[in-house]
Parts: sequence; structure tokens; C-alpha cells
Amino acid sequence: MISNGDIIASFSPHAKTFAFRSNGLQRKYVDLYPLREVSDYQVTSSQVYHIDYESDDLQLKDLKLTTWCSEKMAGSKTKRKFPESESSAGEQPEKAEIAEEYFVNIFTGGKIVVFSPSGKEIVNIIKNKQEILGVGSSGATFWILDADKTIKHFDYRSSKPLKTFHLVDGKNDEITKLQVLEWQDKVLLAVFTTTNLYIVDPSKRRPSTVVNMDLPMGKHCILGADGQLIIAALDRIHVVELKTGKIVSKWNFQAAELRYHDGKVVAQSIDGLVFVFELGSQSEICSIKCQRSKIISFTLVNSSIIIAWLNVNEPKFEHLTLKEMLESPEIVFNQESETSPDNAEVAEAEFNTDSTKTSQKSKAKVKEEDIVAELIESLDSSEDSSRTFQILDSSAWSETLIKQVVGLELSDVNIQRVFHVLSRAIAQNPWSTSGNCSLWFKWLLTLRHDKIAPADNRASQKGLKQMRSSLRPSNDAYSLLLSIKGKLDMLSEQAKLRKEFASISLNSDGSNSTYKDKDDELLQEQEPVYVNGEGDEYVDAVDYAEERASKANGN
Repeated sequence: MISNGDIIASFSPHAKTFAFRSNGLQRKYVDLYPLREVSDYQVTSSQVYHIDYESDDLQLKDLKLTTWCSEKMAGSKTKRKFPESESSAGEQPEKAEIAEEYFVNIFTGGKIVVFSPSGKEIVNIIKNKQEILGVGSSGATFWILDADKTIKHFDYRSSKPLKTFHLVDGKNDEITKLQVLEWQDKVLLAVFTTTNLYIVDPSKRRPSTVVNMDLPMGKHCILGADGQLIIAALDRIHVVELKTGKIVSKWNFQAAELRYHDGKVVAQSIDGLVFVFELGSQSEICSIKCQRSKIISFTLVNSSIIIAWLNVNEPKFEHLTLKEMLESPEIVFNQESETSPDNAEVAEAEFNTDSTKTSQKSKAKVKEEDIVAELIESLDSSEDSSRTFQILDSSAWSETLIKQVVGLELSDVNIQRVFHVLSRAIAQNPWSTSGNCSLWFKWLLTLRHDKIAPADNRASQKGLKQMRSSLRPSNDAYSLLLSIKGKLDMLSEQAKLRKEFASISLNSDGSNSTYKDKDDELLQEQEPVYVNGEGDEYVDAVDYAEERASKANGN
């Protein structure tokens, strides 16, 4: 499921287009970036196409899955006009074959929408009766697996399926992914469940299962050379013989995406790094990373790799040849530019004057690295959760460091473990947790909310329910506490105001003390003078008469 906070990052089959939506933008669009080798895969904002879902009565929040279909169109010898985004010359000779690529979107409710290469037009709409669990494509067609465990084969231009059959192996399991593999001029379907991987051959009249492999929480697979299957498991990469299902090689690596070319396996880690492995070798031959950011996707084109990395809230692209990857054990891009001589002198002077401050920062940095390393070690070793909670609750954490670790350092598995530890602690006593727990939850929900409690992880789902239950009483008390806080704040402000008035009054009395005597004399002079014995006391005539009468009677 793709939610509002997830990144959509997908290369088309021939790397002509890159579909992207950032999790940091509250947009209602998916952007299509046209990619051209002649421009070294650099794209300006004016060249980007936007898919406006609301104008087509669609909701981006309902988008579940995406894939691409491509069709080779027969060309002519004439010339045709190209948009500026495709050719700086304005026109170029038509090639013998042109691959048109169509963006396929799967929405909730079983709705399938196929967009044109520019995303401006809808080519086809297909309505499936059941919810769709997985989708994969091959050429101009795509396959879906729905909640009824039915597999259907569609041409992107038609609403009628080319083939339909029911899944046999795995029909009672929880489906996590469907993938299409092309092998020896035919298509194979990889069905991932929470416990197994099934490779199905749909070419026969009665589709058969080619491979049934125990593979808990498998993620991705590709075909290698000589009938080998390369699989990304939970925490390692397996190389398997397709016909026998025997594991012939493996690497300890948490891969999210895989590609294969000429005996080389290119894998993207769940932390946004790319590693190149060679079959028969036990370690990587090259690592590729992006400084101060992470790689969000990659693809192989001929003998080169195109990498998409996140620059704030938009993708940037890097193009590397296989030769460059083999010649360098480590490739780092997006590095800081070298300092000029003048700037170097200024930087050196500043360093000398602030040596003490720099030393303190260096010590703080070391302390941060130590606490991060300690946390990752604790999570990887799956040790006692109380120890992990002590590390998470340490005063060494700052909000900036927590944000960085959640966004870039922790794998999907470790994110789930952190959430499990925190949710368990809060469920036990929601009133005794420290501020660090709130910060961890803040950035887990902001940056990795789609990973903390996946539907296929029962432990995470159980912890989520327990935490919700324990937080319910505090949620009910929140409004009352908020009103009390408001009243206390009002009383505090009133007390401050009284102090200010009292201070003003005292200052006023002090400044006027020298004029007190003169004021008294002036008041005495201004007192009224009474004539005929009259005073300033008012006496009612009736009361005065009654008083005289009572005195006379008394006498």
C-alpha cells in the first residue's frame, strides 16, 4: 500500500521516465521526469510532467501499487517533432523502433488506471471486482493477483483479461508481493508470502509451480545466468538453482532491490546504499553512496547504472558505467566542493581561534557516534529489550540525532524493533516515559510510519493495539488537563500583571514624595469655608426633628 507519506520512486523499463512523489510534499501529483542520455540524465523543472489525479476524479491517497508497460512502436524514415524535454535540436530522425512506456496505477477497490507516457491522458481503465494484492509487468502486458487468489493477465489497452487462473500453492497464505520474471522467452510469476516463495509457470494450460521455497519475509528476486534465481531475503541475498531450488551462494545483506548484469549483482540496501557483488565472491566489489542523503532507486541500462538520489524533496540522477564501478571500490557523490585557497586561510584562522569549541564539538560527535553504534548493535543482536530501551532513553540523544538515525541509519527491521520496544514500554506505563520516547515516536511516525507496524508483522500489530489501549485513558484525560493548564496559565499571567501594577505604583509614590508637603498645603487651602456655622456633614431635616422630639420627651 502506498500512503500519503510514502515515496514513489520508479524507473520505467527502458529508463526513459522516472515516476516520483516525495513524502515531504503535500502534493496531489506524481511527477514524471523524462530522462535522456544526451543530457546525461539531467532534468530541469520545466521538463517535468505532472499527473493531476483530482482532475481525473482520482485520489492519490487511494494509490496502492504501480508498474510500467512498454510497447515498441514501428517507426518511419520521416522526422517528427520532439518536445524540448526530449531533444534540444527540436527534431531528430525517427528510429526503427520506439519504446512507448505507460504508467500503470492500482487503486483501492480493484481499480486499474493506465496513463500515457506524459501522464496527461488516461489510456485505459480496468475495474476488478476484488481488491488487488500484487502487480507485475512484462512488455505491453501486466499480471495482477487479487484477494480471491486469482491471477489475471491483461494487455494495457484492453479491459478483458488475456488469461485467468486460480493460485494453487500459497492460496491459504498471506500474499506480500507478485513479481514477473522473463526466462527463456517465457514468463514466470514469483509469488511472495510471509513464509514461502512460489515460482509459477503460467504458460501451460494448467499453470504449475516450478519452485516452492521456504523464505520468510522475502522481498525481491531476479533471474541470473544459467537458470539461477537471485533472491533478497529478510537479511541476506540467496543465489538459487531455479530447477532444483538449491542455494548455491549467499551474501549477508539486507537488500530492497536487485539487478543482474554479466555475472554482477547490483543491490540497493534498505538504508539507501548500492553495492555491487560478483558471483563466486564473498564480499562486494564496489559500494556507491550519496553523502548527506540516500539513494531512492536505481536501474541498469546496457553496461551502466542510473542512480536516483534524494536532493531535499526532488530526485537527482547520476550515471555510472560498469567500468567505473569495477575500477573503484567506493564511489561517493554529492560531496562538498573543495575549498578555495582564500577560503582555506579563513577557515584555518577560524579553526585556530575556536580550537576549544571545536574540541568540544568533536567530543560530542564521538559521543553521538558511540550511542548510535551501541543502539544498532543492540538491535542487530536482538538482545533484551530492556537494554535497548535504556539506550533509547539515554540523555545522549538530541532531537536532531534522533531524526537522522530514524531517517537514514535504521533498517526497516530495526525500525520495527525500536517501535516494538517503545510501544511495549508505553503500554506498561504511559505516564512514566521520558521526553525521548515522544521524540522517537514523533520521527518514527513522521519519517517511517509505513514501516513501524506492517500488516504482515503480528508482533508489531499486537504492540500497536496494546499501546492504543494503554493510551486511551490518558487521551480521555487530555482535554481536562488542557483546560486546567489554561486556567493556571491565566492565573500566572494575572499574578504577573498585579506585580507590574504594584511596581508602577511604588515607583509613582517614590517620585512624588518630595511634593507631599506642598500637596497637603494646597489641599488645606482648597478646603471649603462654611458660613453661619454650617459644616460639611449632611443632616436630614425630618431626622433632626424626630431626634429633638425624642430628647424632649426623655427630659
